[in-house]
Amino acid sequence: MPERGGEDRMQASKRTVKDSIERFFIIFGFSLLFGIIIFPDLRNGMGVALDVVFSPLVTLLGGNVLLVIFVLALLTGTYSSLIQHYTVDWTLMERAKEFQRRLRELQKEYLEARRENNKFKMKKLEKERLKLMKEQTEFSGEMLRQQMKPMAYISIITIPLFMWLYYFVSQNGAALHAVFPLIGERRLTDWWFIFPYWVLWYIICSVPIGQLIRKFLELRR
Repeated sequence: MPERGGEDRMQASKRTVKDSIERFFIIFGFSLLFGIIIFPDLRNGMGVALDVVFSPLVTLLGGNVLLVIFVLALLTGTYSSLIQHYTVDWTLMERAKEFQRRLRELQKEYLEARRENNKFKMKKLEKERLKLMKEQTEFSGEMLRQQMKPMAYISIITIPLFMWLYYFVSQNGAALHAVFPLIGERRLTDWWFIFPYWVLWYIICSVPIGQLIRKFLELRR
């Protein structure tokens, strides 16, 4: 029994340390996110600092801006998918999906019982629905944390990288032209609806890359 008690205390201590580390990264990640919105100097500072790191990449790729953005989109799409895959509690996520599925079934059964005017069944289904919703509420806080955790981790890496792209394009925007598929040559600082063209190209590259990697990881799970 003493050995068992010591093991339990050790496991509890490890969980406490892990939770503290996760809270730190969540706070840091969202502080970084809000920081770049509130403080323009922080955005510029990140861009200038990372220019030392990424300028050689521009040279290596022959100054092809679309290719530079593609490589960075490949990088961000890869690590974002990996972080999401390995930090989320998928058992908990599956449980949440099961709750939603069961609630839909109960709603359907309740509507059928009401059409039949089966008050006994309606009362029984209502009790079951309330019980299910109570159980769901009990772990909703953990669900929110599971959703915030990968977002915070991803922000810590993605925001500085994106700030460098913003800095690079803003410093060289007048000279940066690129030929886009289907729409031809455009200046990267010009706008397409709500996005400048450099952001549009980043989205076009990163979204399908991220989806492909997530599909691959789901198949291996």
